[in-house]
Amino acid sequence: MAFEFDLQVDPDPPANDAWGVEFVEFALGYDVDAEIVILMSVMLVPDDELEAYDLRFGIREQHLQHNWNVSPPDYTKETVDRYIPKQWRTFVGIKLRQAVRQLVEKVGPQNITMETFYAGLEQKALTKYDLISASVHICGYETSERFRDETTQKDHWLFTKQV
Repeated sequence: MAFEFDLQVDPDPPANDAWGVEFVEFALGYDVDAEIVILMSVMLVPDDELEAYDLRFGIREQHLQHNWNVSPPDYTKETVDRYIPKQWRTFVGIKLRQAVRQLVEKVGPQNITMETFYAGLEQKALTKYDLISASVHICGYETSERFRDETTQKDHWLFTKQV
């Protein structure tokens, strides 16, 4: 049996790990033969140097028998193509933005950063980041900075909690 898309409608409540990473996850589906569940992880990763949390979202594989066995997040388009059918991407995006709001409301850091995985994205590819930014704004943050790094060509955001 191959991967079966089976979206978890209600994400798990926010949690944290031993490294201080705050996260919300929801299942995208499973592969019984490989004994894995595929998760969308939305994370706020502490960055002590910047005094901020970095907002990240990626796809992870979790072993069904040993739920502590989880892959690092994968941010690639190839993994999205593998695990999220095109007709479901808008709905998964809605669930992702709900998870962002849930996580940001729980943690409430002063500053949040975000960075694109790929360099040199065209505006159409940046649309999902605009929607995620709107979710952060709903939680009482404003975009303090937004720029494309001249060296890496990656886009960056800094969100600051409004007083």
